[in-house]
Amino acid sequence: MTPAEISEARRTLSLTQGQLAAVMGLRGPAAISEWESGKRSPDGRSVRLIEAYLAGYRPGDWPI
Repeated sequence: MTPAEISEARRTLSLTQGQLAAVMGLRGPAAISEWESGKRSPDGRSVRLIEAYLAGYRPGDWPI
């Protein structure tokens, strides 16, 4: 998943970087920012979670 695809996915889901980090179990928005800037790449688990969210999966702690 490219940095642009991650950013687009987050916007499609109407989430802030902090909200996406929280539902993914990350410590804070810095990881999302690094993914979107291309500084770092998400691991396979993170990519699969983003893809599941785009497909309609919502965990119990999903922000409304």
